[in-house]
Amino acid sequence: MTKRNTPPPSTPNKGVANTNTLSNRERDDDYTDIVVQLAQRYRVIRCPQGLQWIIQEKEASHEGPWRAEGYYTTHDSLLNACGKLGFVSDPNTEAVLHALPDHVSQVAKK
Repeated sequence: MTKRNTPPPSTPNKGVANTNTLSNRERDDDYTDIVVQLAQRYRVIRCPQGLQWIIQEKEASHEGPWRAEGYYTTHDSLLNACGKLGFVSDPNTEAVLHALPDHVSQVAKK
């Protein structure tokens, strides 16, 4: 009798989330291209096409999606907006923001 190399039968999903998969939807908590978490309810992401940085605010509900607060293509405009919102006082956040290139198009695609 010949033994086959077959994978074990798949088991149905029991409602457990796969934590290894990142989302491509900007509104999701586990979005794949988060640049920096500014505060508990604010973050900066890069859009899927790599055309702009987006400051997002999390809706008040824990289950609520992230919503865009502003769109930026240059480092200076993003830094200025974060400064107006009071997010450049944290040294780690400031370091991440200052390390960004002059224009979002200069970020290497993942």
